[in-house]
Amino acid sequence: MRLIFSVFFCVLSLLSFSQHLNKLGKIDIDEIPSMSDFRVQKIDNSYKVYKDSFVLDGNSFYEIPNGFITSLETIDDEKDYIKHYNSNGKLIVTILSDRIINLKTSKSGNKLAYHNSNDIIHIDLNTYKVDTLQGTFIYSFINDDLIYYNSDKDEINFKNLQVKTEEYPNQFVDYKGKILVITKQNMYELRGNSLFHKYEFKGKFFDAKLIDEDFYFVDKIEKRKSEIFSLYKTSDFSKFILIDRLDDLNR
Repeated sequence: MRLIFSVFFCVLSLLSFSQHLNKLGKIDIDEIPSMSDFRVQKIDNSYKVYKDSFVLDGNSFYEIPNGFITSLETIDDEKDYIKHYNSNGKLIVTILSDRIINLKTSKSGNKLAYHNSNDIIHIDLNTYKVDTLQGTFIYSFINDDLIYYNSDKDEINFKNLQVKTEEYPNQFVDYKGKILVITKQNMYELRGNSLFHKYEFKGKFFDAKLIDEDFYFVDKIEKRKSEIFSLYKTSDFSKFILIDRLDDLNR
């Protein structure tokens, strides 16, 4: 049964917030962009990642606590690959796959996961044990544990839990030690083997970001041929502050 609670909305001056909506309704952050500490360059028919004094293979780069992960993600008929390097830039292993989509690494850098267009491939980078998991493109690491959604069984899988839900998750978020499950219409907190309701969108979920200690999300309302994007901020899910709005008048 859904919890019933009071929600207070505060509309504050937009000048007091650095976060705002861009013209597409996505969350923008006002900050000076930092220079990337690596670069990708195509040389002849191969891609190289330049990081400090290292030259690594691939066109995507992920730094992990004990080394580096690179990948080659293409749209042609060639196989994609993942390469695991140690902190000295020495290649440890190469993993080949028909497709590598939505590659993610765990916080400790001991595990990674990607989608091969059919299943989620979960790999332990210590033992290189591979698990093939039936799931969608929506998954995430909560520290070192993978959370994902199996649409065939209508269940969220996390550690040894299987939590039934017919609402298709759009995003999993680790927020202040809480696991948020965001669907098209609702936000829930996963506690134990149950989902506890936190928020119902007036329209539908569109975007979300963790910025400092606050959680920002965009609620999109569609009315005939018009769209209204509302950006909210919360720090505790008891109060939601409207900080920006985008519609046909100010787009």
